[in-house]
Amino acid sequence: MTDNPALIQPINPDPRILTLLVIGTEDNVRAHILRQHTLGVTEAGAWSKPMPMPHCADKVMCVFNRIMM
Repeated sequence: MTDNPALIQPINPDPRILTLLVIGTEDNVRAHILRQHTLGVTEAGAWSKPMPMPHCADKVMCVFNRIMM
């Protein structure tokens, strides 16, 4: 995981990689990630740490990448 939004590239050239990007308030993003974990979609710890959205003080983003076979 990384804390620097500049180091996370939401668009990956590898066509096998699915990238999920969640943007919202920190509480809502955490709730969504926990819901995905509860449903067995993703591991909660596999997401990036919440990163502040540029020019949007009340929002954060988290990124998750998965290789699809």
